[in-house]
Amino acid sequence: MEELTAGLEKLRLASSDPNPDLFDQLLRQVNALGGDEKNTGCESLVSGGILPLCLAALQSSSPDTQARSAELVAELAKVESCRVGCVDSGVVGGLVSGLGSTDTNVALQACRALGNICYEHEGGRVSVVGAGGAGKLVGLLSRAASLPDTPDNHHLRLVSTGFLLNLLNSYDTVQDDALEATLVGVLCEYLDKYSDDPDIPTHVLLSLTCLADTEVGRGLVVSRDITPQLVRVLKVNQSPEVIETALELVSNLADNAEDVKTQMAEGGVCQAVMEVVRRHRESPSPDLSPPILKTATDLIVLILVGDESMNTLYGGGKGPVYVELLDWLNADLEDLQIAGALAMGNFARSDAHCIQMVERGIAGQLLGVLAGHNSGEGDIRLQHALLSALRNLSIARQNKPVLVEQGALTVLLPMATKIETFPVVFKLLATLRMIIDGQVDAALKVGSEIGVVERLVVWTGTTDHPGVQGESSRLLAWIIKNSSASGAQTSEVKEGEAKGAETEKPDKEKLSKLAESGGKVVSALVAAGCVAPLVAMLGSEHAVMVNEAAVALAVVAGTDAGREAAAATPLLKTVAPQVLRNTYLPPEILVNTLTFLTTLATHEKARESMKTDEMREGVAVLSSHASDHVKSLAQDLKAKL
Repeated sequence: MEELTAGLEKLRLASSDPNPDLFDQLLRQVNALGGDEKNTGCESLVSGGILPLCLAALQSSSPDTQARSAELVAELAKVESCRVGCVDSGVVGGLVSGLGSTDTNVALQACRALGNICYEHEGGRVSVVGAGGAGKLVGLLSRAASLPDTPDNHHLRLVSTGFLLNLLNSYDTVQDDALEATLVGVLCEYLDKYSDDPDIPTHVLLSLTCLADTEVGRGLVVSRDITPQLVRVLKVNQSPEVIETALELVSNLADNAEDVKTQMAEGGVCQAVMEVVRRHRESPSPDLSPPILKTATDLIVLILVGDESMNTLYGGGKGPVYVELLDWLNADLEDLQIAGALAMGNFARSDAHCIQMVERGIAGQLLGVLAGHNSGEGDIRLQHALLSALRNLSIARQNKPVLVEQGALTVLLPMATKIETFPVVFKLLATLRMIIDGQVDAALKVGSEIGVVERLVVWTGTTDHPGVQGESSRLLAWIIKNSSASGAQTSEVKEGEAKGAETEKPDKEKLSKLAESGGKVVSALVAAGCVAPLVAMLGSEHAVMVNEAAVALAVVAGTDAGREAAAATPLLKTVAPQVLRNTYLPPEILVNTLTFLTTLATHEKARESMKTDEMREGVAVLSSHASDHVKSLAQDLKAKL
């Protein structure tokens, strides 16, 4: 400490004509210290007035003196407590001037000093921008990019891009849109020229990420379309850190931006990402490859969320990205299998795609993978992804019988009694509901599995996952509707299901057998306790669910056991009148509800329980409804009550 004090005093005495050797001496003394002792020494120099002397040296005519003084400030600014003093002393302005120096070492040391002052220091960033540092830095970056490839010039480029990152990190804007636009262009130039460098691209990519965190900056980055630069980095750079940073930037840009997803798809980003995946599969790094593979696969799935990007990558079922994603379903890495399954689900969002995919055997592949994971020990993420894809593929009407023929129920039904994870259960129930729509035999198969039905009834009462609660009630309703041969033939396409080939009508003998089987299934469901959940479902805020409940209850009310169970349901007194008094419901739903209530009114106990003021009032209002069908049914029910 005494040597530091002596060195400071010598520098003060020579302040009118500072000698670079004096700065060198102080630098050696500071760097000789370690840990807390170094922090204390730097703080002592700042409190002793070293910074005004550094500022004076920065303004001297000697490049050596300027460089040495800037280098000393850079060392001092490594200490967090010294950064405020750097701002307060006015040294920032002198350092900003140094950025414009034609002497490489002066510019380099000024960058180091300013970068350290800005590191995790908002006041430093504000001071640098206020002194015009942003513009000076962009100019320096531009000049440095055109310098010959020497070690010194490379060091300058590395340090200047590092300074830029510190300046932009956590700082809203450099407050000059034109300057930011120029900066984006310069950064793209760096990615073009130094795409294979192990360090520079990391600074550049992170700086672009910082820009993209602001609304204006993000717009500039997106409008510039940096896809070619990103593709180049992903293809040629071998540094895992650079690759991971590039993947994160692409994810940042593509998130919630359809046009960017399209840019990425059309610009070859997914193909480049797949090259990254292949590299890390062939030569894996235990520490770095798993997170890179996870980020890479998540990114591809994210890009596929866009409609245009999905269509581009599908390529009529022949796109190279689509073909490779299909291969991932059989990969030995679960991250790839999951991404492949999620990708298939995204491709299947198009009616034309999902029909073509099933024709080409994709559903069979998915079922084959799921068959190895359809127990309670299966990978939850993979189960969820596979079920999401199968659910989308089962929406198209002509796909449903194909999935049944390929053994979908054999794979899916065991899951209903073994899986406890609600997000997976939710997807499972939705998939089963789609598959049985219009498929009498499939509905009978599901309804005949008493263990499955019992689980469904239990799930209708869960409060831990509203989605499972709703889906289990809906599946019960769809089993009942589709187990009835006549009901299955007239079932409507709901929730955007694709319209496909007409279901072949069975002959009278087959219809009779189906009706008999359907009656047994309905009776079994009533015995399992499905009526109360269906009556509760009448009170849903979703019109489509109200209608599904009404249709199913109308079928149930056609059986003695069903009428008995409905009559014993206390909710009937409150829920049903609410439906009748809901002026927003379309006539079709009112017709189905009135049909159920009219059938139920043939049961004496049920009819007596329905004779409430609320029920009579609701029926009376509908007796003058604009729809003749509604009015007729309401008048008939009114007479019974």
